[in-house]
Amino acid sequence: MSCLICAGQAESIECSSGWEQRQCAVCGCYRMSQDLILAMMEEGQIFDTVRMREWLMANRSLVPVPCIDHPQAILMP
Repeated sequence: MSCLICAGQAESIECSSGWEQRQCAVCGCYRMSQDLILAMMEEGQIFDTVRMREWLMANRSLVPVPCIDHPQAILMP
């Protein structure tokens, strides 16, 4: 399985319906909405990997597994 943020090697972890959870050695553990994944694939968009990793790190102080949906997605310009 691949990381949804950096496309590196990641482990898929079972989670709630409507979400995908990954454990990446570099990006860490996170959940992403399936709606966001589909929208990004349809539009050909990719994450700003560095800024998204910074957001994940900052949010892990609030929750152990941050959730990424449309409002939280930091995309390449």
